[in-house]
Amino acid sequence: MKKNYKECIYYFCLSLFIGSFSTIVSGHDDETLITNVLIIDGTGSEAYSGSLLMKGDVIASIFRGSLNDFNHDNTVDGMGMVLAPGFLDSHSHFDQGLKDQPSAKAAITQGITTIIRGMDGFSARPDAKDTIVYGEHLSVDEFNNLMKDIPTAVNIASFSSHNSIRSVVMKDDFRREATALEIKEMSELVEADMQSGALGLSTGLEYDPGIYSSTDEVIILAKIASKYGGRYKSHMRSEDRYFWDSINEIIEIGVKANIPVNIDHLKLAAISLWGMDKELLSILNNARERGIDITADIYPYTAWQSTITVLYPDRNFDDANEAKFILENISSPDDILFVAHKIHPDYVNKTLRQIASEKNKTPEQMLSIIAKESFELSEGASAIESIIGKSMDEKDVIALLNWEYSNVTTDGGLDCSHPRGCGSFTKVIDDYIGDKDLGSIERVIHKMTGLTAKNLGIQDRGEIKVDSYADLILFDPDRIQDNATFEQPNRLSDGIHSVWVNGKQVLADGVLTEHLPGKIILREVN
Repeated sequence: MKKNYKECIYYFCLSLFIGSFSTIVSGHDDETLITNVLIIDGTGSEAYSGSLLMKGDVIASIFRGSLNDFNHDNTVDGMGMVLAPGFLDSHSHFDQGLKDQPSAKAAITQGITTIIRGMDGFSARPDAKDTIVYGEHLSVDEFNNLMKDIPTAVNIASFSSHNSIRSVVMKDDFRREATALEIKEMSELVEADMQSGALGLSTGLEYDPGIYSSTDEVIILAKIASKYGGRYKSHMRSEDRYFWDSINEIIEIGVKANIPVNIDHLKLAAISLWGMDKELLSILNNARERGIDITADIYPYTAWQSTITVLYPDRNFDDANEAKFILENISSPDDILFVAHKIHPDYVNKTLRQIASEKNKTPEQMLSIIAKESFELSEGASAIESIIGKSMDEKDVIALLNWEYSNVTTDGGLDCSHPRGCGSFTKVIDDYIGDKDLGSIERVIHKMTGLTAKNLGIQDRGEIKVDSYADLILFDPDRIQDNATFEQPNRLSDGIHSVWVNGKQVLADGVLTEHLPGKIILREVN
C-alpha cells in the first residue's frame, strides 16, 4: 500500500514527536490515534508500550514508548489497556443470519473481527434460518455479490463447500460413491469458487452427503483447490470410534493433493481416546516433518453441538448394541442435551435420560428412536434437531490447544445455542493463560490472530504492523470474562472495551456502534 511523497513527509515529521516532546497535531478526518496502550502485535513477541495511528482502513504508524501531551483531532486514550489485532475465527457459523444481525454481536463482543464461511462443507445463505439448506449451493461469487447489499461489522472469507456442492450434483441419490461424471461436475463448481477467491475446499465428512464420498473423490476436488494455492479444511469423517482412520485420511489428502490441511475443531471425542493427546500430536508432528502442512483449530469446551445422527456413523439406528456402545463410550444419557427440535419442541432443554423417562423407554431405545426419526425426516443434512453432547476431557482440550500449530476457534453461531458462540475467545484468555496452561498472553493472542491468519492463508490481517488492515481490539486483561454457560449460552463476554474493523469503530466502551465496515476477504487468484 503505497503512500505519496507528502504523506511520507507527514508521518516522518509526526514520528519526531515520540517521547518527551509536547505538540498538537490536527489530523485528517479518516485518522484515529490510539495512545497509552500495551501493544501485543499478534506475532507472539513480547508486549510493549506504545501508540498507533490508523489512516483510512490501515495501520499508518506505530510508536514505541510514550507520547507526552500528544494530541490529535481524533484521539483514543487506551488507559493502559491491551491493544491487539482483531481475532480471526477460523471455523464458525456466524455467517448464518447476518442479514438480520449485521452487527454480529456475539462475535464482536468477544473481539472477533474476521469470520470464515462454508464450514463443515456447507454454504449457508446470510438470510437462511437453517444452517444447511439442502439441495442449495451458494457459490462464492453469488455470496460475494449478495453481500454487496448486506453491510456487516465483520470481515468474511469463504471456502468452497463440498457437502453443498455434492447435494446439488447428486440430489437425493447421494448415499453412494459419486461417478466420474458427477465428480467432474463437482470439480467445475469447486474451480468456479476458487476463481472467485475462495480460500480452499471445506468438507464435513461426518455428515450427509459427504459421509458417502470416497477419499479419492475428496482428493480430486482438493487438487483443484491446491492448483490455485488454496487449502483443505475438514470436519473429519470421525471424531470418535474411527478417529485414527480419519487422521490418516486427512494426512493422505494432504500428501496426494499437495495441499495444506487444517483439522476443524480437533477433539478426542470418546472415552477410549481420552489421554491420547501425546499419541495424536506425535502423528501430526511426524506428518509435518515429512513436509505436510497440517494444522488444527480448537474451541475450549468439552461438549460439542451437532445432529444426533453423527453418533451413528454407519447409520445403523436399529442396532441395540450400537446404542449401548454410544452411551457407554461416547456420551452418556445425562450428557446429551437437546437444544432444538422441529418435530418435538418439548424435547428442548431436556437430556436424553429425561426424555426416555417421560416416554417409559430405556435411554438406548430412546436414542435409537430419535436418531432414526431425525435421519428419516431430515432433508439430507438439514437436521430437524440439534444436540449438545459432552464427550471430551478438558486435559486433552488444553493439550491440543497447546500444540504449536493449533489456533483458537468457536464453531459458534449468532444464536449462541452453545456457549462457544458467545465466549470461546474470552474463555481462553480468562481460563488458560499461565505456565500450567497455554503460557503467556502474547502466545495466547498469537493463537487467535497471527497464527490463525497463517493457517488460513490470509494476508495483511492478524498482526499489528504498518500497512496491515486496521482490525484492532482494546481490552482489559483483568476484566476479560466469558459469561456464557450451558444453562445461559447467550450471555455476552465482558472486558472487550473497543473494536475497530478496517479502521472504523464497531464497539466503543462495550457498546455496539452503527458502523458496518466489514469487507469480503478474497484469496489472491493466481
